[in-house]
Amino acid sequence: MSITSTRPAPLMTRLNSEWTTQIAAKEYEFGSLGFHTAGAMLAQIRAVKGARQDELLYELVTLAHQGDRNSERVVLQSLFPAAQRMAHRVRSLEDFDRHDRVGYAIGAAWESIRKYKLHLHARVMANLTMNMLGVLAPEKTANDRFIADKTAPVATDILEIEAGSWEEPMRTPEEQLANLFTWALDIKLVTTEELALLSRTALSDEKHADIANDLGLSTACLRKRADRIRARIAAAVKEGL
Repeated sequence: MSITSTRPAPLMTRLNSEWTTQIAAKEYEFGSLGFHTAGAMLAQIRAVKGARQDELLYELVTLAHQGDRNSERVVLQSLFPAAQRMAHRVRSLEDFDRHDRVGYAIGAAWESIRKYKLHLHARVMANLTMNMLGVLAPEKTANDRFIADKTAPVATDILEIEAGSWEEPMRTPEEQLANLFTWALDIKLVTTEELALLSRTALSDEKHADIANDLGLSTACLRKRADRIRARIAAAVKEGL
């Protein structure tokens, strides 16, 4: 007699199966958006951009904060592509296998929805995505900064003599950008809208032409605007603000 053990299906596989078999075809009331099947609601989100997409997502996120799990589930499903991209880009997840990385990114998507700041009405998808990145590559805590401030650096050659050679872990570009963007927003160096624009041009897979079209700008104007925001942040960093 042989006993075989099977690993549970990956989280995304299970959620996609649940969506297809139990959720997508059912009709729900989505607040001011009216009655729609979950699948039709998701299709609308993916088919539109700009203010209309913001309107759809903001209403669903608001309903989710009020305890509407159906609305929350639609928003979560809309974030799956971003979760898959981040799962393979954020170095802090490298110790996990592929399926666990995606599962962790889905958890970040869920947290992003539940902690969304409802005063942010515009660029909702960009804000949700940035929140996910913040969960996956968080800024250092006050305690981390305190320890760093109170720790005396030791020359690498001395440390190798005392403890053997080692490789200092490198912060990923995603972690550096997340911390930099959070800092710039905290000191009011940039607005939420500017940060959303910079995040889309720097972190997303969207083509600049598509982002420009969504914002009603020419591609050249989009690049100039992003360059000005980057220059402002770079100048502040250089001046030690």
